[in-house]
Amino acid sequence: MLAKRILVIDDEEHIRNFLVDLLESKNYMVMTCADTDSGYKKATKSKPDLIILDLKMPQIGGVELCRLLRENPQTKGIPIIMLTVESSETDKVIGLEIGADDYITKPFSSKELIARVNALIRRAVRKEEVDVLEVDNLVMNLSSRTVTLNKKAITLRPKEFDLLHMFLKKPNVVLNREYILESIFGCKEFIATRTIDTHIKNLRRSLGPWGKKIKTVFGRGFKFITKK
Repeated sequence: MLAKRILVIDDEEHIRNFLVDLLESKNYMVMTCADTDSGYKKATKSKPDLIILDLKMPQIGGVELCRLLRENPQTKGIPIIMLTVESSETDKVIGLEIGADDYITKPFSSKELIARVNALIRRAVRKEEVDVLEVDNLVMNLSSRTVTLNKKAITLRPKEFDLLHMFLKKPNVVLNREYILESIFGCKEFIATRTIDTHIKNLRRSLGPWGKKIKTVFGRGFKFITKK
């Protein structure tokens, strides 16, 4: 099996070198860029399996680069992990809302980063036999990772797709945050509560009016409502 390719975009050389050594030790193929312009060109040309992007970058900045990658049909489906030194939760939420799938705050542990990378790679490129879920005019193809609603295709980010799949498998059941963490992120730690809320907010927005089926059950978690 070919090694999965990861693109690291960070202006700090020691961070790039550290990530190269760490990720290559886990059998990933790693490419690096030191600025946003070359990072964008490399991403569109090589189409990596995952991008690790620093939030604070010269030129257009990590947030704007993330936005551009999400707007480009060639790169919009590539999972993105944002690196940030910011302690403010607002900056992390902004990153998630404009298209990042996850974030890690510097300094970070090797164990944490590898856990995040493995979880995203596993979900984004998972190959399954053709398996189709159909619920209330929505059709989800798990093999092609595509979704249609009322026969119209809708685009979901990797985490949004996984969240929707989780909800469709357990309709009308309240799912607590611990279950969501384990199912979507592959771990029960490292993830802030606000992160789950942001991903669900993004999923609701992507689904339009249909997103109202995802109900918040205060103090307990979330529930997906289907027709009786």
